[in-house]
Amino acid sequence: MTDDLLVQTPISELPQPVAPQNGAAATPFPKIWPSIGWIVLYFALQGAFTALMLAYGMGGADPAGIKSAAESPVAILWGLVMAAAVQLLLMSLYLRKQGRTRLIGLDSFGHMHPLRALGLAVVLVVAAMIFNYVYATYVIPGIGMQEDMAKMLAAIPRTPLNIIAGFTAIAIAAPLVEELLFRGFLQNAIAKYVPIWAAILLSSLLFASVHLQPYAIPGLMSLSIAFGYLYHRTGSLRMNILLHMANNAFALLITQSIS
Repeated sequence: MTDDLLVQTPISELPQPVAPQNGAAATPFPKIWPSIGWIVLYFALQGAFTALMLAYGMGGADPAGIKSAAESPVAILWGLVMAAAVQLLLMSLYLRKQGRTRLIGLDSFGHMHPLRALGLAVVLVVAAMIFNYVYATYVIPGIGMQEDMAKMLAAIPRTPLNIIAGFTAIAIAAPLVEELLFRGFLQNAIAKYVPIWAAILLSSLLFASVHLQPYAIPGLMSLSIAFGYLYHRTGSLRMNILLHMANNAFALLITQSIS
């Protein structure tokens, strides 16, 4: 009976073997231009919400006055928080469709044993920190890494609300958005066309460049490369996000304790 069914069933209707896939590289999602579009949207939202906060804080002053206050650290901080909230809402709706959370490894801790993955993460992050120390000490002495960010945070009044906003923006929202954009979306999209090492380098270069601090690009790239390689080895974006959060929270704590 089974043989008769196989003979009568057209080949096109039989289950076909699934071709081996290299992570998400062999899937239609994610694609390069939509990934870049999400990145552009994120920074456009930051600019829009920062301008909105400046206008609100100045009581609807004229545009010339708003321009003079473009460096208001409180407006920038709250602009970051609001932009991240909207971006994450939109991306959560986008990722709910067609199993996209699974395709980028957001739904699991990957295929590597957690202790082994943690050990690899420690090695990679420590290596990036050593590189940053050497680079900041001998290549750009006198210029602090992320100095602009440190100055902005120091200029923000330390009210409870601002402290919560700062922690939310830097230690929670930024790692979530950045890992989704530059690892989950962009790195996977680029890896369809180039070897994985090149995809990690290119996505890390863009990640470092969008911070608009040319002298800090090598240092930012080193940490991004570490996270990109970890993501490639574990297949888990969830683990990357948690480690990125821990890194940013530690850096924020050090910065605030020194200032």
